[in-house]
Amino acid sequence: MSKRGIEKIEITPEKWGAREYRKVSYPVRYGRYSEIAAPNHYYQFNLIGELTFIQGRGRDWPHPAEWLKRTAGNDWVYYSAGEYGEIFDLLGEYYLPCFSYPSNSPFGGDPFGQTAVKAALAFWEPLLEILDSLEADAVGPTRELLGRIRENPPEALRRRAERLHELLGAQVTVLPPDSRHVDYNLIPLVVADGCLYNCGFCSVKADRAFRPRTRSDIADQVEGLRDLYGRNLPNCNAVFLGQHDALQAGADLLLWAAGTAWEGLELGRSHLRDPRFFLFGSADSLLQAPAALWPALDRLPCRTHLNVGLESADPATLRALQKPLTAVDVDRAFERMLAINREYPNLEVSANFVFGGDLPPGHLNSLLSLFRDKLGRTCDKGAVYLSPLQQGLPRHPEGKRELLRDFRQLKRQSRLPVHLYLIQRL
Repeated sequence: MSKRGIEKIEITPEKWGAREYRKVSYPVRYGRYSEIAAPNHYYQFNLIGELTFIQGRGRDWPHPAEWLKRTAGNDWVYYSAGEYGEIFDLLGEYYLPCFSYPSNSPFGGDPFGQTAVKAALAFWEPLLEILDSLEADAVGPTRELLGRIRENPPEALRRRAERLHELLGAQVTVLPPDSRHVDYNLIPLVVADGCLYNCGFCSVKADRAFRPRTRSDIADQVEGLRDLYGRNLPNCNAVFLGQHDALQAGADLLLWAAGTAWEGLELGRSHLRDPRFFLFGSADSLLQAPAALWPALDRLPCRTHLNVGLESADPATLRALQKPLTAVDVDRAFERMLAINREYPNLEVSANFVFGGDLPPGHLNSLLSLFRDKLGRTCDKGAVYLSPLQQGLPRHPEGKRELLRDFRQLKRQSRLPVHLYLIQRL
């Protein structure tokens, strides 16, 4: 870059974003971070010096309210503004996450193929060279920031993501849909491996028998995660108690893991308010959980979100999905979800159902029976998520429009909040 270009580099060692996650239709950053403004882009960093966001600032950028986010797993996600009202109606958020890996999104388009987006990602390494040349003359917080950034080039970021998965002893293939409430910014902690069912339709299953982790293993994870997140720990206020059915790990282990994570990861000292736990459960683990677990979770010093995979209440659909449940099991689990949500203010149970694909005709009616007929009034607690079947996504625009029309019909008649669930990994 020419000297004139270098002079246009603006470095802000510390900025404060919002202290609480909000549903807004414009870009928001959270906690403490640093920013470098280049001629055509903003590059933002966490407290370790890791690149976390890129946003265009020139005419070539697709939209001024769109940006790129790098996850702890070193994936890039593009946040598309689209039509704000339409996206909020579908997802419950004012943006559409576009992934750099295969997912179950029914939306078209590839922002990563756009010239401006590719240029923003490609300029990262040349910018590092420019920052290296500026470090010698920098002083105070600016010099410290440039030093931290220098320690986190692309290869170091890749290795840190690998270290995260090594600590966990697993890849985090899917995050709970409710973690959208913290923009998927959470620390993963594996409480149990595998799941009870290993359903035939599932694209994220672990292909292993269910097995809880030991307390020693969980404690080692917490210690390693504390070191890995380091000085950026105060920017974190949420933990995912993974993986696919942490509820089945048992009340004693689950509560112990939550308490260990709360203390060891210092969630109570976060820059961000409203700390939360997220976890998955199954119909069986929900129905078999001891009654004493629910008030114990409700008494935790944060909110807890449990998502239960029910998939369908139609017998033919359950058989087609190769899910070893009966419609009676699903109905009982849904009733339990409603009862828990009524009784415990700091605990919210949501449910996940499949959507789309060549499913039996009774599937949609079974969903209406649950979402509409089971409730005498509208409730704003206990969302239901419709997860498009990855193998059954329509390829043609008209098929996608029909899928979204079916979704809206269900949403209009439901007495619970209904959202699409796009599979996101870490």
